[in-house]
Amino acid sequence: MQLSVQLSTQQRIAAFLSALLLAVLLNSIPLVASDETGYTFRSSANEVRLAFAASDRQGRVIKELHPSDVAVADNGAIIRHFKSFRPASESTLDLVILLDASDSLESQIPAEIADVKKFISDSAWGERDRVSILAFGGLKSMLICARSCNAQTTPIKLSTLRASGATPLYDALVEAAQILEQSHDAEARPAMILFSDGMDTISMHSMSEAVLAAENLQAAIYCVNARSKKSAQDRGDAVLDQLAGNTGGLSFPPGQNVASVLQAVLEDLHGGYVLTYDLPGQTAGQHSVRILPTRDPRLQFRSRLAYDANQ
Repeated sequence: MQLSVQLSTQQRIAAFLSALLLAVLLNSIPLVASDETGYTFRSSANEVRLAFAASDRQGRVIKELHPSDVAVADNGAIIRHFKSFRPASESTLDLVILLDASDSLESQIPAEIADVKKFISDSAWGERDRVSILAFGGLKSMLICARSCNAQTTPIKLSTLRASGATPLYDALVEAAQILEQSHDAEARPAMILFSDGMDTISMHSMSEAVLAAENLQAAIYCVNARSKKSAQDRGDAVLDQLAGNTGGLSFPPGQNVASVLQAVLEDLHGGYVLTYDLPGQTAGQHSVRILPTRDPRLQFRSRLAYDANQ
């Protein structure tokens, strides 16, 4: 009788260990939902994806770039062989437009709204491109539309927007990153267009947190300086330059033709490139990254300056 009890206990322990081992094995396999097969393998966490823009010294977009024309400096390691290399025009665009609707830009809001309406209606969007609009002012942001801002109701919603309150700039950028993350597509090109004077007055998040959120998504921030051209320069101008510079975007000074600026942004996004490579040395943590020319030193590149290998 005692022997049968011992065997039963051993069997229960063995069954428990087998179930535990099976759970560990299943949880170690990265799976994501798939419409066709139920599940499919996703890209390895050890693969780095880098989107970048290429131009000459006059700022003209380089339309024919080959893998042998570039190298990547990743934490000091030089990467010359890539797993993939393709034009960004082959990727779906996932864009969030941020409108600073705080008191400091009350006089600029009507013009911004008109420019954004025209941009959405006149631009040549791809069938799968997604556009969201986020307005911020006061204590919280307002999502005008999510991923389908070319709908007929968008102009009506924009027309009701009024400026008020303080400026939660960095919080809005973090929220924009969350919007992009919710609709995350490994093949999409995420980006933000920010209309602001760069003066944050109330955010819970810091500038470094906002930059990190964009960097980890590879979302370039394109900054349109919305302060009046007649007003004096202030630290907000430098903030916008830094947001764009750290994420691979562009910063446009006040007084520009906004319609031309927005079309330039769209051309820049479609004119870039996306490459992937294996994480060098399997090193976790923050990585600095830079695109380098291998043949023509006159080439200039823009990309995010860092990424977190733990993401």
